[in-house]
Amino acid sequence: MKRNAMSLKSIINNIAKENKVSAQSVLQTYMLERLLERISISKYKDNFILKGGMLISAMLGIDSRTTMDIDTTIKGFKLTEENIINIINEICNIKIDDGVTFEVQKIELIREDDDYGGYRITFKANYMESMPVIMKIDVTTGDKITYKEIKYCFDLMLEDRKIQIWSYNLETVIAEKFESIIKRGILGTRIRDYYDVYMLLNTQTKNINFNTLKDAIYSTAEHRNTINIIKDWSKIIEQLDNSDIMKKQWERYKKDNFYAKEIKYEDLIESLKQVGKIL
Repeated sequence: MKRNAMSLKSIINNIAKENKVSAQSVLQTYMLERLLERISISKYKDNFILKGGMLISAMLGIDSRTTMDIDTTIKGFKLTEENIINIINEICNIKIDDGVTFEVQKIELIREDDDYGGYRITFKANYMESMPVIMKIDVTTGDKITYKEIKYCFDLMLEDRKIQIWSYNLETVIAEKFESIIKRGILGTRIRDYYDVYMLLNTQTKNINFNTLKDAIYSTAEHRNTINIIKDWSKIIEQLDNSDIMKKQWERYKKDNFYAKEIKYEDLIESLKQVGKIL
């Protein structure tokens, strides 16, 4: 639905105030949704699988998790720079009466020390030529999903309707987070992963199949050659529990994210232990 720019700004400011998050993060989410809808109606809709922060934000709500980009894995075509830039440009050029345009600015390889190889595409999104936003989409391939991707009904933030998109299942989301935390141990810097595991475990309990989660953790670890590290989960979590560096990271995260301020570091550790105990 197309609105004038002043109307959209007013709506975004109201949502930000209601949810105690920044207006910029709400605008960012709106623009990401606009790209996601284009993917969902494109001829590539069955090739893209949503994962990461955008999916977690959809599960938890913007009042509990914000994100600045889209993470996807792809299937059904060879991931090359030429292929992905052509596909992304085609998706960006899909016409929807929403007043949003996208311009690809650059494409780069995702760093080798990340969990996945792939490409990061940077865009300038613009609403009615007056509200520019820089955003990114990561596209990877070869991810291990246990047992398979699912159709996710994604609630749009400003409209009373949903879009359907392929996504990770909940168990694979948690499994990847847990594996990453244990693998990195006290050298890790992704404290938001701890938050994500805590929140998903505590708000989505009824939706988690713990047998599937167990299989997903082992499948992820096998795929990433970290089975021996995962077997030491108890010792590694004990090290994390005693890490002043990680505790300081958490205090910084709470300071920057209002929705996390009541959660203690000890609560995060307890959630990790809960996951570990199913192994």
